[in-house]
Amino acid sequence: MSPVRRIACRSRASPPRKRSSNSSITRAELLDLHVGGSLTESEPIICAAHPADTFTEKAVALLQETTQFSAVCVNPRSAGLEDMVDELEEARRQLAIERWVFWGISGGGWLGEMYARRYPDSLSGLILESACPCFRARLADETCILSPYHVSWRVALTRQGLIDPSAHEEVGDPSATEWIDVKRVGTVFRRVNGPALMASPLPISDQMRRVMPALWEFDARDWLGEIRAPTLILAGDADVIAPPSHSKKLHEGIATSKFVLLPAAGHSPVMQRRDDLRAAVRSFLRDL
Repeated sequence: MSPVRRIACRSRASPPRKRSSNSSITRAELLDLHVGGSLTESEPIICAAHPADTFTEKAVALLQETTQFSAVCVNPRSAGLEDMVDELEEARRQLAIERWVFWGISGGGWLGEMYARRYPDSLSGLILESACPCFRARLADETCILSPYHVSWRVALTRQGLIDPSAHEEVGDPSATEWIDVKRVGTVFRRVNGPALMASPLPISDQMRRVMPALWEFDARDWLGEIRAPTLILAGDADVIAPPSHSKKLHEGIATSKFVLLPAAGHSPVMQRRDDLRAAVRSFLRDL
């Protein structure tokens, strides 16, 4: 297996921008890529990205180990999901890859769903792992550990006046939201001075805070049927972050999909290097 290499290439999506010495890098300036393998077009090439996590050479190596094929990880720099998908497409063009397989892990699933819809000719296949079609609907499910209605948080949030049974029915204004710390819960995403929309016992990264409004309003349920790429949907039957019932909705909405439920598997089971996941993925890729 060849070494993973990092590439920072200038995007052709828009011209370079002048920036002051203390300003942050922009999508228009550089694409951040990690590439592993020869990118041989005669074999599947795997691409992965996440809207809130940074994928390094370790992620590329994991994808190569799992699939036995070349892999590319892209770290989007935009705040909007559509712009992130445009970055993925620009990376494909920069690398002169005709088509590749996008693997959306957890929140990367939303990028995969949107990518398959916006650029159907760029994908030879789609893998959605621990994913769902609508984050808002998932957060309304009391079996999801991130839901404010989960048994672990509901009492404490009720005492703080942060529970509203109808809070997830409408998107509302995604920008009119904020993060607060709540004792006995952790970090809570809520409407400004309003009810809780998400609860997390773990710290929330700056990138997750930045993109959360875009994740909150994402809803693919009405257009999942437009996805035509061969799709493999992977779910762990013990996943409390993305309960498998929500992954099953992807399968129900995408006619070209195959659903694999992995026993005793939690969130993002690819991280566990499971033989059953590896076998399912390799079988899917062989059939493309």
